[in-house]
Amino acid sequence: MNPTDQIIEGDIAHLEQVVRMLSVAYRVDLGYWERRVAALRAQATMRSHLERLDQIAMRISRIRSGMPPETD
Repeated sequence: MNPTDQIIEGDIAHLEQVVRMLSVAYRVDLGYWERRVAALRAQATMRSHLERLDQIAMRISRIRSGMPPETD
């Protein structure tokens, strides 16, 4: 894993933690988190990173729709 991939890995891990803590009750700027995901997606080259970013984006979308972020 090159240095850029390591930075992206850390950022994705952070996003995964934050999104797990978000809920519909919080008045957070979901657009901020969507922009973070989009920015990382533009830089990511590893398939595993792209898949994890897709999962994060899906969770944010669920929150935006008034649903819980987790599907289980």
